Amino acid sequence: MNVNLEITQNALNIPINDFFNMAARINKKRGFLFVSKILGKHLPVNPYTPLLASGLLASTYYERVTGHSVNGLSEIRDGFLSDRNEDIQKAYELLQRNSLALQEAPIVIGFAETATALGHGVFDCFPQGYYIHTTRENVGDLVPEFNFKEEHSHAVDQRCYANRSILEKSNPILLVDDEITTGKTCLNMIRELHAKYPREQYAVLSLLDWRSEEHLEHYQALEEELGITIRVESLLKGTIAFEGKPLERPINDFHSASDSTVETFIHRINLSSAFHSLPENGYLSYSGRFGINEADKAVIEESCQQASELLHKEQLGGKTLCLGTGEFMYIPMKIASYLDGDISYHSTTRSPIQPVKLQDYAITEGFTFQNPEDHAIQHYVYNIPRGQYDEVFVFFEKHVSDESVMEIATLLSEREIKTVHIVTCS
Repeated sequence: MNVNLEITQNALNIPINDFFNMAARINKKRGFLFVSKILGKHLPVNPYTPLLASGLLASTYYERVTGHSVNGLSEIRDGFLSDRNEDIQKAYELLQRNSLALQEAPIVIGFAETATALGHGVFDCFPQGYYIHTTRENVGDLVPEFNFKEEHSHAVDQRCYANRSILEKSNPILLVDDEITTGKTCLNMIRELHAKYPREQYAVLSLLDWRSEEHLEHYQALEEELGITIRVESLLKGTIAFEGKPLERPINDFHSASDSTVETFIHRINLSSAFHSLPENGYLSYSGRFGINEADKAVIEESCQQASELLHKEQLGGKTLCLGTGEFMYIPMKIASYLDGDISYHSTTRSPIQPVKLQDYAITEGFTFQNPEDHAIQHYVYNIPRGQYDEVFVFFEKHVSDESVMEIATLLSEREIKTVHIVTCS
């Protein structure tokens, strides 16, 4: 397979190699994946890096919409690109001092599963607004406010448990995704939203925008059909041309038997004292799945700081991996950002990507396991080399049994990680 790129716009002049690397998806609908180096999903990153990526995206949108400059944006960008933890933290502190006040408070919607934290981070940058992320979860007896299709995905059906009173407001809606290739998912969602909650303005914010001229025409056609404006902003824009045949099944195993002799200690930690959960189904109230507003930000911040203090007491030192699970990305990422030491962060995923040990190929190794929160769903995690970490904190939004976590705990122990902390938040 070959993917040929032509870059047409780079809003902040970020080197292209700092954005992503390429890998093959195991998906007959779309055979390639831009594996982000800044998102904290498939590849380990400094936990501040994805938060800064959200900030750069929000800042770019703010400058284009208002015509005002963001204070210190070049310094934030430089810190974002730095390899030094001190520079990255300073850049995030500078970002937090900015108040990107828009004329109207936005309704920010992040796409599951990859952009749940990206969207939350964008929402953080605006002093007023509302945030919700879509989900593939069926949440108890709750009825989604609306549904839509992500047609290229391995898991097509998306749901949104938004508050109807918020969507009935005329405020602009900002859809946030890590990448748009055809942009069809966003159009599906806008059409669904507009049928129930019409308004004049929509925006799409994405790290990468690969829409062709034909795809751009589809956006213009929907604008004319519905009498709306759709603004699209990205950090990197261009076009792609794909050649080859997508993989429909793996070409090798995701993991094999290990000859590791490292004895692994499995330790359970519960953070429910730091968080509020919805008692009828065990999900967190402030994850973003059920909607949050500006008043909730301080509660989330305080909860993540309290959680980090609890985990700090359990840290053993050395190299630490914090691993989010599925859509549950933002809260583990924020907790990780408050921990001391050599900290890396990324997440498990539903996305099957083909691992290949090749130079300049994004995914060199990976393994798969049953999701402890729902055994009907298979999860994957990538690029955890043997002997890379001394300990790992695996974060689950809901309570999980000892038996259900044994598979992932055993797989992590095969990576010669000496201590596996199973962290539940409700």
